[in-house]
Amino acid sequence: MDYKKLTEDLIKARLAAEKAAEGEDGGSANLDTLTISLKRAREVKVVNAAMSADLIAAKIDWLGPRFFIYPPECGQGNSRVRAIEAMEKVMKEAGYDVLMYYRVD
Repeated sequence: MDYKKLTEDLIKARLAAEKAAEGEDGGSANLDTLTISLKRAREVKVVNAAMSADLIAAKIDWLGPRFFIYPPECGQGNSRVRAIEAMEKVMKEAGYDVLMYYRVD
């Protein structure tokens, strides 16, 4: 696992999320989050890579062993959806196994 590349890709994803989140924030409050499968990755190193990219990561086994990567500060409605979609696009293009987790409250 190349944690330096992961950090660089997460920085790109965060920047894309911040840009995509600009504008209106209507819609329902939600907890949309990016999830990423990183087989054999060390949890502490993934969390540190996310922190270095100014993001928060947590390993959650609810959907199988995946890391939830939370978006930067971006609102809680439509702007959060756009942010997560932008993060997903960047990380997929970089070759990661990512999914979007939608949870509407």
